[in-house]
Amino acid sequence: AIALNPQFAEAFINRGIAYLEKSDLDGAIADFDQAIALNPQFADAFYKRGNAYFEKGDFDRAIADFDQVIALNPQHAQAYVIRSSVYAEIGEQEKAISDLERALELDLPRSRIEAVEEFLEYLR
Repeated sequence: AIALNPQFAEAFINRGIAYLEKSDLDGAIADFDQAIALNPQFADAFYKRGNAYFEKGDFDRAIADFDQVIALNPQHAQAYVIRSSVYAEIGEQEKAISDLERALELDLPRSRIEAVEEFLEYLR
């Protein structure tokens, strides 16, 4: 798809996800960067790249990407959940708790609510 249409941001997302599945974080980040360059309003590209940065241990960049997801889509509950994990990892418990509380106010998938509530209880 990229060879046929190098301006198709979704193709870079899909290839980035494939790189993530193979634990090629740098390859994934490069493709997510390209998707963002093609479409700076593409919240999912920031979300995926934030996950890759988090997995890589680049917490500042992960937080910046999740901030951008939330700026583009304030209802993105999962961005709050993952950003809370980053905050917890760096010892920012209050911010982690705040993000989890916000995520619970939003439309989380029913299958995630219990895990989020348990993580919130753990942090408190």
